[in-house]
Amino acid sequence: MVANRQSPQGTPSSDELLRLVIESAKDYAIFSMDPNGIVTSWNSGAERVLGYSDEEMIGHSADVIFTPEDREAGVPDEERMHAQVHGRAEDDRWQVRSDGSYLFASGLTMPLEDRSLGFVKILRDRTEQHQAEARLRENEERFRILATSIPQLVFRSRGDGNRTWGSPQWVEFTGLSLKESVGFGWLDAIHPDDHELTHSAWRDAATTGDYYVEHRVRRQSDGEFRWHQTRARRVEGDEIMSGDWVGTMTDVHDLRGLKDRQQMLMAELQHRTRNLLAVVQSIANQTLRTSTSLETFGSEYSSRLRALGRVQGLLARAEANVDLRDIVNSELAAHVNSSKEDSIRIEGQSVALPAASAQALGLALHELATNAVKHGALAQDDGKLDVVWKVSPDGRVTLNWNESGVNMPNKERPKRKGYGSELIERALPYQLNAETKLEFATDGVRCAITVSAGQS
Repeated sequence: MVANRQSPQGTPSSDELLRLVIESAKDYAIFSMDPNGIVTSWNSGAERVLGYSDEEMIGHSADVIFTPEDREAGVPDEERMHAQVHGRAEDDRWQVRSDGSYLFASGLTMPLEDRSLGFVKILRDRTEQHQAEARLRENEERFRILATSIPQLVFRSRGDGNRTWGSPQWVEFTGLSLKESVGFGWLDAIHPDDHELTHSAWRDAATTGDYYVEHRVRRQSDGEFRWHQTRARRVEGDEIMSGDWVGTMTDVHDLRGLKDRQQMLMAELQHRTRNLLAVVQSIANQTLRTSTSLETFGSEYSSRLRALGRVQGLLARAEANVDLRDIVNSELAAHVNSSKEDSIRIEGQSVALPAASAQALGLALHELATNAVKHGALAQDDGKLDVVWKVSPDGRVTLNWNESGVNMPNKERPKRKGYGSELIERALPYQLNAETKLEFATDGVRCAITVSAGQS
């Protein structure tokens, strides 16, 4: 291949030096072929890479290292022809070892200086690298399919938030193209008030290895900033994505709204519970003060708790305000039997009462109904009861409880007021800023209660 030159005594000739170099290149298969592809030399690297010894190959066709499919397609001849015309032929393809196994190799075929002598081919085994690249391509494809299929906004970035890629979902949601989003352009979609929080989370992630933040992201369709929960982690053990962080941005706007509503409801529940316990305690104290015996206390206290429970049931079903008619109907239904239904008239428009008003009026109606069942219109055959209410232009509702046809006991009103009188004449004005009037007429009880429908 190289002309023989004279060398000083004891110094290898140029041909010998070339031979030593070629034999030392054990990671490379280097061999020469005549113009027809018959092997004329075969180095130790070729034996190591391809498995054939020089005795097996010299004098035989080099085409044996090509796959059957390539041989059938005439690839070896095409390669040598290309090298002859263009001075070199490069290829990256599967080759065949002596044991029939395959290796992926990068090859270079060049004509010898004296082209009539044939060609030299240099070939290197790149199987591991090729397989690694194939695995990475496969991983990249799997990542692409996953990242573009899930509803979250997916991204890749550096450890400081410098974004290198955003999924189609990100582009569609924000309206920022991939070109506009790379680097720190993606911050244009983040609410300005959340920029520092977003940067701070990236600084923390450098230490913790996890990125987490909740911030607002602008939706291009309507310009609304919606809360997103953004998480990212550093990619480990991946050559192509080494140093990258992969993350998702999940829309939690509605979830945050539900959480805020839950907290508001919990606060309202705690408020109502405290108020309810105060009412229960007040009922207990007042009932105990006006009871003549423990037996009387137990009966009246239980009755009033049941009345309170009926109002609470209405509040629970209504979730907020309660219609006055429902309170009246519920309380009378608990006291009136079917024989007295025709003697009762209930009339009034729909009026929504807040919890405090509903609770106090329910207890007042319970006291009036209890008295009527014991002594008044609901106890005597000729007794009549009208429960009527009207709403004034200023938003205050006046409820009138009027009994008639009652043969009232001919005696003075007791000097010591009972729980019902205390509740109507003193508690309601104090609790609800109500105006009340309670009268024991000769033919029955008259009671008027005026409260603001908006009183809380």
